[in-house]
Amino acid sequence: MKQSIVLIGPMGSGKTTLGKRLATELKVEFVDTDKIVARYHGAITRIFETKGEAHFRDLETKALSKALRNNGVVATGGGAVLSETNQELIRSHHVVFLDTSAEHVLGKINLAKRPLLKDNPEKWQEIYDQRVEIYRSLANQIVFTGGKGIKQLLETIREGLPK
Repeated sequence: MKQSIVLIGPMGSGKTTLGKRLATELKVEFVDTDKIVARYHGAITRIFETKGEAHFRDLETKALSKALRNNGVVATGGGAVLSETNQELIRSHHVVFLDTSAEHVLGKINLAKRPLLKDNPEKWQEIYDQRVEIYRSLANQIVFTGGKGIKQLLETIREGLPK
């Protein structure tokens, strides 16, 4: 594989879960950019609280740049696509937009770990609406994850990968 497979999409769309499984099946490395940031800088909620979203986004860009060097499967944070720098970083890779809906997400995510939602879960839809066109414009492949099983989703993603 000469390029990474980059999973983008809103919070709770399955980027980490599907990314881990896909990497295992393809026998490549899996990297979650949020996990990289947390490993080196502490909890993301704490970064948002103490240093702000802009500081987090800078750390996220550094993590994404590092993750893309491995030519594996990369799960990004939901807002990683907001940065034009990040958009340019991922354009040369195979980008899979994992789409979903609020009804499939809000009951299953831990809101305490979601700094943009913890005080107002209904904000998920607003955030999604602000980002959906960016997700679509970057995607080589769009997969709706809501209400579907992991095996079916993995098969759909694999079918859309470059040969």
